Amino acid sequence: MNNFLKITWRRLTRHRIYTTINIAGLAIGIACGLVIYKIISYETGFDRYHKHYSTIYRLINRIELPEEGLVYGEGQVHPLGEAIRNDFPEVNAVMTFYAKKGQVIIENNKGTIDRYLENEGLAYAEPELFEIFDFDFLAGNPQNALSNEGSVVITSSLAQKYFNLVPGNVSDALDRSININNKKSFTVTGVIADTPENTDLPFTLIADYKNQTASNPYFNDGIDWQEYNSATNCYLQLPGKISRADFENQLVPFLTKYIGPDSPVNQKYLLQPLSELHFGAIDNYNERQVPKRSLYLLGFIGLFIILLGSVNFINLSTAQSSRRFKEISVRKIAGVSKFQLVSQFMGETLLISCVAAFIGVLIAHFLFNYLDDILGYRLNLEIGRNPGTIIFLILSALSIGFISGLYPSFVMARMNPVGDLKNDLPVKNSSNSGSLRRTLVIFQFAISLVLITGTLVMHRQIMYFLKSDPGFNKEAILVVPLPDASTEKLAVLKSELLNNPDIEKVSYETRSPMADWRVGNPINYPTLEKDVYNGNLKTVDEDYLELYELKLIAGKNISEKKNTGEAIVNRRVTELLGFDDPNDAVGEMFKYGRENFEFTITGVVEDFHAQSLQQQMDYVILSNLAFNIKEMAVKINPAVGKLAGYSNTIGKVEKEWNKIFPKDIFEYRFLDRQIANFYSGEINTSKLIQLFAIIAILIASLGLYGLISFIANQKIKEIGIRKVNGARIIEVITMLNISFLRWISIASVISIPVAWYLMNRWLENFAYRITISWWIFALAGITALVFALMTVSRESWRAATMNPVDALRYE
Repeated sequence: MNNFLKITWRRLTRHRIYTTINIAGLAIGIACGLVIYKIISYETGFDRYHKHYSTIYRLINRIELPEEGLVYGEGQVHPLGEAIRNDFPEVNAVMTFYAKKGQVIIENNKGTIDRYLENEGLAYAEPELFEIFDFDFLAGNPQNALSNEGSVVITSSLAQKYFNLVPGNVSDALDRSININNKKSFTVTGVIADTPENTDLPFTLIADYKNQTASNPYFNDGIDWQEYNSATNCYLQLPGKISRADFENQLVPFLTKYIGPDSPVNQKYLLQPLSELHFGAIDNYNERQVPKRSLYLLGFIGLFIILLGSVNFINLSTAQSSRRFKEISVRKIAGVSKFQLVSQFMGETLLISCVAAFIGVLIAHFLFNYLDDILGYRLNLEIGRNPGTIIFLILSALSIGFISGLYPSFVMARMNPVGDLKNDLPVKNSSNSGSLRRTLVIFQFAISLVLITGTLVMHRQIMYFLKSDPGFNKEAILVVPLPDASTEKLAVLKSELLNNPDIEKVSYETRSPMADWRVGNPINYPTLEKDVYNGNLKTVDEDYLELYELKLIAGKNISEKKNTGEAIVNRRVTELLGFDDPNDAVGEMFKYGRENFEFTITGVVEDFHAQSLQQQMDYVILSNLAFNIKEMAVKINPAVGKLAGYSNTIGKVEKEWNKIFPKDIFEYRFLDRQIANFYSGEINTSKLIQLFAIIAILIASLGLYGLISFIANQKIKEIGIRKVNGARIIEVITMLNISFLRWISIASVISIPVAWYLMNRWLENFAYRITISWWIFALAGITALVFALMTVSRESWRAATMNPVDALRYE
């Protein structure tokens, strides 16, 4: 062992450049593999801590529509859970409503009021929640924590924040009172440990289900079998004797029994396993789904990057094998067997891969910090607490060392000693090694080019999303969520704000023209099949069109008076109703929803995107209803922002807000930023692919640098002779570089169909998408060529400008 370490150390330090390149390539590959392993481990670990994980399901709806085909939805009616428990006593069911955000009011020990705006975690649930799911109770009894109306369970961190407690005394929060949204007081009946980060039930404050009117004005005592809401979900736990398929069949007559002829067209209940909640196409409370194909793709990228590092090792090891020819010949003549030689070379490789694994851990720490904003969560190695990380590192080091060292070891072990021990490889071996090196370089750059092309396509698609005209104005608009308020208060607030010359317009609305939340119900008209086409209803006021600069193409604006039944629709609605000319639709009446609201079309606006460009254009209805006012839109004079920014104007808006709503916290967001956030998933995916593309081209460039260095040294005499015979520097550089450029050109040709296929599959997810132009592939190829030329030019120049006298003295 001591002799092995001495020989290995001597060899590695003698060829420092190649050793550094090998370790760097392998270390970067292992670091990327480790990062991707941690990402996949995190994403696949959602909610696995629940004891009944494998038998918990979410009830979802499947509806067949003529335009969209099969559509799946998670929203359920409130009485569903109780009905399932009554009709199927062996099946446990729980209803949950996720309000997500709300204002919490606490009366502190000093007799004053503390207000907290919770932007996530506010939920309402039936008591069965703690029977089906596992929450770690630190205080209180899970069996009756939500049994009484006005009960609430909070996490340890909230107990500490609300009541100024230390972690060991969170039980003191029991029986304390909190108020939600200035509407309902609740008594703390339980304190639970903070839920893990990787859960799709991110509850931090869980109130009893029947008092959700504090957040949901449409609860209606929970008895309405027609009030669907995407935030209302039903979870089931099936006993082992009932299969998923059998229970879905039993739900067919159940659906008919309770919803009957008023059920949506071709509706069917299906069970979605808890294990699919994080990976499905249907929304969850975490508002974040990761398709499994994305994780598979990420895994393949990690594997390829690790292979790129291994390819560098194989390339340089086979290229350098001629330098070890004398050593191998002497050792063979001295009686060393092939097995001993292979063991020596494999041992060297494993040692290098172990050193690379150690350095890879350090690089991974840097990548973890960089990826925080991209992923939205913090990755940690947790080597002490997570044996899987240690196992991954050990297996990576061993497998990479084995893969990287196996072929070079056998190449060198097969060498036969030659009589004069010339430092030359047999022509056959040299040719085989050269062919392998060409193949591996082409492979490296083909992978890099696919990633570069992917980065370019994703960036262009995202720019298309962000720069496309949505059909309305989105600049310098402040969106402010509203509490429930009287018409008089809203009128006073609007009047006071409009007295400010910095503010151009104020409008009250359900949501802005493009929003991630919608009121969706069927549009019914004599020429349409009943309950088939859904319309997106937005409550607006008379200033809505002007504020957002929506283009009125027929009819007139709605009146200031509320509940007149007037409606402005987009062009797509008039086409649905059968009118080619929007003017012909003015005055027509249609019904909306299962309550059969009657709307009369008073105006038609040009189509605009009511949802993100990932989805098709919506059927939009704008009406002057008196209810469902959720937001205030404030249009700020753009000149104000250019001169001094918007902070002063926002401060003035807040000042007026506090006069009208002293009990409610003022919060706001800019509409353009809100819309940009719709594409955060695509933006982050693009950044991730961009990072791996840079890493891939870096590893490939390291390999090229090592190869050009070796080739230049190998051709020292040839270069000297050519220069003595009059060859110019540019001719020598061309001779050295031409092979690399040819290989990269071949890699570019290979990468084009692969990148085209993968990117087209990615673009299929969007209703509005770019076309992949030829110049994207050309730009990717040019980028790779530039990197390659930058890599090899320095060594080529050094070799080409060497004094031919020194070159001919070489060796």
